[in-house]
Amino acid sequence: MSGETYPHLDVTGEWAKLNEQLVSLVDYVPDDKMNWSPKPGLWNFRGILIHIGNARQNWLRDAVKDVKPWPDALREGQTRDGLKQLFRSSWERLERFLSDPAKLDATYERVFSGGEYGGRSFTGHWIAYHLLEHDVHHRADLFHYLALLDIEHPEVETP
Repeated sequence: MSGETYPHLDVTGEWAKLNEQLVSLVDYVPDDKMNWSPKPGLWNFRGILIHIGNARQNWLRDAVKDVKPWPDALREGQTRDGLKQLFRSSWERLERFLSDPAKLDATYERVFSGGEYGGRSFTGHWIAYHLLEHDVHHRADLFHYLALLDIEHPEVETP
């Protein structure tokens, strides 16, 4: 990876729209279905929503070293407003990271106990790609769950 140069990311504006779509999806989940999943062993709506915001936090805090106080995702994610705030606050930090070419070009060490990403180095571009793919992947879960419950939801908007 060293010595290679990468172009500035040109997806931040579209990703911001995706984030607002995630915020709006919170309101499509009925209160009595927030802890629902299609079958045992799969995450429920609330778990998926918290996981998205928490993953952003973890990468930016642990690898990029954005150490300003972070919200407690598990505590904040227990209410609709808390989930929305989790998406908005994690997006603000992520957007600052995505908008800084020096941070994208830098290499980061992921200090994380266990898991497939522990103890490895990643460029900021890789971290950005991973988090975008992660957001899109779990947005699809949310849409599928809503469809399984026959809940009307917005069309999937993908650029």
